[in-house]
Amino acid sequence: MSPAAHNSPMALCPARCATARGFTLLEALVASVIMSLTVTAVAMALGGGRQHALEARDQLQAGLAAEALMDEILAADYADLISYDGHDEPPGSMVTFDDDPYPDSFYRIGRRAAVVEQLLSIGALGAKIKGMDIAVEAYDLEGRIIVTLSRFVPEPAP
Repeated sequence: MSPAAHNSPMALCPARCATARGFTLLEALVASVIMSLTVTAVAMALGGGRQHALEARDQLQAGLAAEALMDEILAADYADLISYDGHDEPPGSMVTFDDDPYPDSFYRIGRRAAVVEQLLSIGALGAKIKGMDIAVEAYDLEGRIIVTLSRFVPEPAP
């Protein structure tokens, strides 16, 4: 054997080196699995954070959109309130009181209104008040209701 071959690591410990190579491969596989699990967990956490941020934005925008429609309805004359019954603006098609489209960031939100004549009884006073019950809902692309507002508007005195 040549002196270079005699001093090589394989010549010094052939059984140990063969075992070490297999063990190193196993270590690499275990490390790859651990790394892929870590990357998957981080990706899921980031995705969950993004989803939470979208839901928070939807809730805020739905609240704003519902309040704006309620304000528009309440600004109308009492006799015109019933005309808002069945009003529906699907997601992406909402307009302001002046018929200007809402900003593009509101594309995920829609809103609808229901107006019903009602006779409200106040038991403790024995009084009955005629008026309109107004309900406004803001909903998302899947039709899930995010915000609901309700107001009772009494009929004006003659």
